[in-house]
Amino acid sequence: AWHCGETLPYSQHVADVPMRWIGSAKRIETSLRNSEPLPLVALEAPCLLRTVATETLDRAGLSWRMAFSSPSLGGIWAAVAAGLGLTIRTDIGLPASVSAMTPEIAGLPALPKMALVLHQKDAELDPVAARLADILLQAALQALPRDERLKEVA
Repeated sequence: AWHCGETLPYSQHVADVPMRWIGSAKRIETSLRNSEPLPLVALEAPCLLRTVATETLDRAGLSWRMAFSSPSLGGIWAAVAAGLGLTIRTDIGLPASVSAMTPEIAGLPALPKMALVLHQKDAELDPVAARLADILLQAALQALPRDERLKEVA
Protein backbone atom coordinates (compact mmCIF):
# COMPACT_ATOMS: atom_id res chain seq x y z
CA ALA A 1 0.00 0.00 0.00
CA TRP A 2 1.05 3.59 -0.47
CA HIS A 3 1.79 5.13 2.92
CA CYS A 4 -0.83 7.73 3.79
CA GLY A 5 0.86 9.02 6.93
CA GLU A 6 -0.99 6.73 9.31
CA THR A 7 1.27 4.43 11.31
CA LEU A 8 -0.08 0.90 11.57
CA PRO A 9 1.36 -1.97 13.61
CA TYR A 10 3.19 -4.71 11.70
CA SER A 11 4.01 -2.62 8.65
CA GLN A 12 7.21 -3.04 6.69
CA HIS A 13 8.70 -0.23 4.62
CA VAL A 14 9.38 -1.52 1.12
CA ALA A 15 10.67 1.50 -0.80
CA ASP A 16 10.41 5.25 -1.34
CA VAL A 17 9.18 5.64 -4.89
CA PRO A 18 9.35 8.94 -6.81
CA MET A 19 6.01 10.30 -7.97
CA ARG A 20 6.03 11.56 -11.53
CA TRP A 21 3.92 13.80 -13.73
CA ILE A 22 2.41 11.54 -16.38
CA GLY A 23 1.20 12.68 -19.80
CA SER A 24 0.25 11.14 -23.09
CA ALA A 25 2.99 9.20 -24.86
CA LYS A 26 1.99 11.18 -27.98
CA ARG A 27 3.24 14.35 -26.25
CA ILE A 28 0.03 16.28 -26.74
CA GLU A 29 0.73 19.90 -25.82
CA THR A 30 -0.16 20.56 -22.19
CA SER A 31 1.48 23.62 -20.77
CA LEU A 32 1.21 26.28 -18.15
CA ARG A 33 1.39 29.08 -20.72
CA ASN A 34 -1.09 31.94 -20.89
CA SER A 35 -2.11 31.32 -17.29
CA GLU A 36 -4.41 28.51 -18.37
CA PRO A 37 -5.23 26.12 -15.53
CA LEU A 38 -3.38 22.82 -15.82
CA PRO A 39 -5.88 20.06 -16.67
CA LEU A 40 -5.63 17.25 -14.13
CA VAL A 41 -6.78 13.66 -14.42
CA ALA A 42 -7.19 11.77 -11.14
CA LEU A 43 -8.98 9.01 -9.35
CA GLU A 44 -12.16 10.06 -7.60
CA ALA A 45 -11.71 11.54 -4.12
CA PRO A 46 -10.52 10.51 -1.67
CA CYS A 47 -7.25 9.68 -3.40
CA LEU A 48 -3.80 10.19 -1.91
CA LEU A 49 -2.16 10.99 -5.26
CA ARG A 50 -4.94 13.40 -6.22
CA THR A 51 -4.35 15.28 -2.96
CA VAL A 52 -0.58 15.37 -3.52
CA ALA A 53 -1.08 16.75 -7.06
CA THR A 54 -3.46 19.52 -6.06
CA GLU A 55 -1.52 20.51 -2.94
CA THR A 56 1.77 20.57 -4.89
CA LEU A 57 0.27 22.81 -7.56
CA ASP A 58 -1.34 25.06 -4.94
CA ARG A 59 1.98 25.46 -3.09
CA ALA A 60 3.68 26.33 -6.38
CA GLY A 61 1.00 28.95 -7.06
CA LEU A 62 -0.07 27.21 -10.28
CA SER A 63 -3.72 27.13 -11.31
CA TRP A 64 -5.31 23.80 -12.16
CA ARG A 65 -8.68 22.33 -13.04
CA MET A 66 -10.01 18.82 -12.67
CA ALA A 67 -10.42 17.81 -16.31
CA PHE A 68 -11.42 14.19 -15.65
CA SER A 69 -11.87 11.86 -12.72
CA SER A 70 -12.55 8.14 -12.71
CA PRO A 71 -13.09 5.37 -10.18
CA SER A 72 -10.63 3.16 -12.08
CA LEU A 73 -6.97 3.33 -13.03
CA GLY A 74 -7.91 2.15 -16.53
CA GLY A 75 -10.05 5.25 -16.92
CA ILE A 76 -7.16 7.43 -15.78
CA TRP A 77 -4.79 5.86 -18.32
CA ALA A 78 -7.32 6.29 -21.15
CA ALA A 79 -7.95 9.96 -20.30
CA VAL A 80 -4.24 10.79 -20.04
CA ALA A 81 -3.43 8.88 -23.26
CA ALA A 82 -6.18 10.85 -25.03
CA GLY A 83 -4.57 14.11 -23.91
CA LEU A 84 -7.32 15.26 -21.53
CA GLY A 85 -4.72 16.22 -18.93
CA LEU A 86 -1.88 15.12 -16.69
CA THR A 87 -1.90 12.86 -13.70
CA ILE A 88 0.63 11.83 -11.09
CA ARG A 89 1.65 8.25 -10.44
CA THR A 90 4.88 6.36 -10.04
CA ASP A 91 6.80 4.63 -12.83
CA ILE A 92 5.34 1.31 -11.66
CA GLY A 93 3.00 -0.20 -14.21
CA LEU A 94 2.82 2.65 -16.72
CA PRO A 95 1.14 1.53 -19.95
CA ALA A 96 2.84 2.35 -23.27
CA SER A 97 0.15 4.95 -24.06
CA VAL A 98 1.48 7.31 -21.35
CA SER A 99 4.89 8.48 -20.26
CA ALA A 100 6.58 10.21 -17.35
CA MET A 101 7.51 13.85 -17.88
CA THR A 102 10.52 15.79 -16.67
CA PRO A 103 8.93 18.44 -14.43
CA GLU A 104 11.52 21.15 -15.11
CA ILE A 105 11.04 20.95 -18.87
CA ALA A 106 7.25 21.13 -18.61
CA GLY A 107 7.32 23.92 -16.01
CA LEU A 108 5.79 21.68 -13.38
CA PRO A 109 6.75 21.52 -9.72
CA ALA A 110 8.82 18.61 -8.46
CA LEU A 111 6.90 15.88 -6.69
CA PRO A 112 7.87 14.07 -3.49
CA LYS A 113 8.59 10.39 -3.08
CA MET A 114 5.88 8.11 -1.76
CA ALA A 115 6.55 5.30 0.68
CA LEU A 116 5.40 1.84 -0.31
CA VAL A 117 4.64 -0.39 2.69
CA LEU A 118 3.58 -3.97 3.26
CA HIS A 119 0.98 -4.30 6.02
CA GLN A 120 0.36 -7.51 7.94
CA LYS A 121 -2.41 -8.35 10.36
CA ASP A 122 -0.17 -9.88 13.03
CA ALA A 123 3.48 -9.74 14.05
CA GLU A 124 3.85 -13.47 13.41
CA LEU A 125 2.11 -14.85 10.35
CA ASP A 126 1.06 -18.43 9.72
CA PRO A 127 3.15 -20.14 7.03
CA VAL A 128 0.66 -19.52 4.20
CA ALA A 129 0.27 -15.80 5.02
CA ALA A 130 4.05 -15.48 5.46
CA ARG A 131 4.60 -17.00 2.01
CA LEU A 132 2.01 -14.66 0.49
CA ALA A 133 3.71 -11.67 2.15
CA ASP A 134 7.05 -12.79 0.72
CA ILE A 135 5.54 -13.16 -2.78
CA LEU A 136 3.98 -9.67 -2.54
CA LEU A 137 7.22 -8.15 -1.29
CA GLN A 138 9.27 -9.70 -4.10
CA ALA A 139 6.68 -8.64 -6.70
CA ALA A 140 6.73 -5.08 -5.37
CA LEU A 141 10.53 -4.95 -5.49
CA GLN A 142 10.55 -6.34 -9.04
CA ALA A 143 7.99 -3.70 -10.13
CA LEU A 144 10.20 -0.84 -8.96
CA PRO A 145 12.07 1.07 -11.64
CA ARG A 146 15.55 -0.41 -12.03
CA ASP A 147 17.40 2.48 -10.37
CA GLU A 148 15.02 2.46 -7.38
CA ARG A 149 15.26 -1.33 -7.09
CA LEU A 150 19.04 -1.12 -6.84
CA LYS A 151 18.75 1.45 -4.02
CA GLU A 152 16.39 -0.77 -2.03
CA VAL A 153 18.52 -3.91 -2.42
CA ALA A 154 21.73 -2.07 -1.47
